[in-house]
Amino acid sequence: MKRLALGRGLDALIPSTGLESEKKNYIMEIELSRIKPAAHQPRKSFNDEKIKELAETIHRKGLIQPIILKRSGEDFELVVGERRFRAVKYLKLERIPAVVYDDISKQETMELALVENIQRENLNPIEEAEAYRVLLQEYGLSQSDLAGRTGKDRSSIANYLRLLTLPDKVRHMVYEGKLTAGAARVILAVPGEKEKIELAERAIRKGYSVRELEKIVYGNGKKRLRKKAIIKSPYLLSIEEKLKRKFRTKISIVPRKKGGKIILEYYDNESLSRIIDELGV
Repeated sequence: MKRLALGRGLDALIPSTGLESEKKNYIMEIELSRIKPAAHQPRKSFNDEKIKELAETIHRKGLIQPIILKRSGEDFELVVGERRFRAVKYLKLERIPAVVYDDISKQETMELALVENIQRENLNPIEEAEAYRVLLQEYGLSQSDLAGRTGKDRSSIANYLRLLTLPDKVRHMVYEGKLTAGAARVILAVPGEKEKIELAERAIRKGYSVRELEKIVYGNGKKRLRKKAIIKSPYLLSIEEKLKRKFRTKISIVPRKKGGKIILEYYDNESLSRIIDELGV
């Protein structure tokens, strides 16, 4: 049985999250039959043709970077490298080189997988946004924490999270790659769920660029779809920020001549339940 060779030094093998300096890890060859699927994998879709292409590359040149595993009883759980794992499995090999962690938390597992996929640009925008949401809401990280650990700036992370507020139908278009994240962010400015869906469908049908969409949404005349921008006082902005930190979600205060409204967004039923608990309802 052919053994897989490693083509890089140890320092280049582990994603640069800082975790490798804090946790005990070592490289060893593991039988594929002892590896369980990743329980916290940000990436949800895998292209079979791409897996076959990767398998051919591994067959010719060996495995350049090992997968990352954590111990799970007598076996192992996949943390990072599911595409490589699938490709080696496709080649019908018995073992694969792996960096093994003895002790690693669910949060650290998720962070490693997210950073690896971001660095390789393996995630589609919705998968990346959902991974950020999980780390923010389930593990209590702040956007500043995420920015420091992923190398992304806070505004980029906020923009990804905004994609989760799109109507389901539009979000699916982004997930499938029919609509770019840039186009989707422009469509977010359109008032009304029905209008968002209609514009997204038209953008795909007519092949609008982001610039063309911006002209439709932000331009003058009959095609102007965006509502007039609301100017908020520094006081309201500071209250908004405090509420965002407390509820860990997007919150908007919309002032009017008399009174106003507070818009509190949630991304799924789980985040709604968490917010309800915070409100004590």
